[in-house]
Amino acid sequence: MEPRLPLVGMAKERERLSQAFRNHAPILLLGLPGSGKTRLIQEALLESEKILYVAWERSLHVLLTKMARVLVATRHPDFLRLAGVSSVRRFDLEAWLRAQTSVHLKGLLWSSFEISPVSMVLDGIAGAGFPTYRFLQRIYHAPGMALFASSRDTFSLGALARLFWDPTKMLSLAPLHDLEAGQLFEAAANYFKLRNLDLEEFREKVLESARGNPGQIIEMCRLATQPQYISGRYIKFVPLRIDAIIKFAR
Repeated sequence: MEPRLPLVGMAKERERLSQAFRNHAPILLLGLPGSGKTRLIQEALLESEKILYVAWERSLHVLLTKMARVLVATRHPDFLRLAGVSSVRRFDLEAWLRAQTSVHLKGLLWSSFEISPVSMVLDGIAGAGFPTYRFLQRIYHAPGMALFASSRDTFSLGALARLFWDPTKMLSLAPLHDLEAGQLFEAAANYFKLRNLDLEEFREKVLESARGNPGQIIEMCRLATQPQYISGRYIKFVPLRIDAIIKFAR
């Protein structure tokens, strides 16, 4: 969801995720693209500043560098010490990362988390391979660590389905109810300043095609601000809808 728009619905889901963060109890958040997983995580993280956020990368080496960047940004003391960083201000992180191998980064990350555990969210897991599974398996089972994750479904986890297998530790996001979807459309129409357009038919088509998916509602309203979809006060829904479908199919 667009962070500056209200979080419509999902009150129970937010409370459960926030409680999991507070209790450092691993949980897997499941939902279709645009269902609000990232937004829900961001809202829960507002109450849990000590939990690290890492957007998923299929490449293990790229994922390792992302995690290293987060640890430097949050000044994780043991990672900085093990990496030989005496001053973050004078530290050329990008040059340092270019010189690191995956083997070295894995060792640094494992040691850092085992000495000073810190909970972490992996957002958007898709197609994880066995090298990534073996790396994260050690982190997942490290004393004091808690690993949270989000994915489209359990199949999309790839090899990480071996870690996130317990259905009691899964939270699935349901589509918005009709009333909630309508409220989100009105908020998005105001946010994107669409009130000068003919919204009656557009609103009906957006809500019907989105089927309660908040990301799709917001994306279609965002696209309606672009001139190629506008003819006078009329919104060209068909090409707009095709482009929105393409985005969420990626």
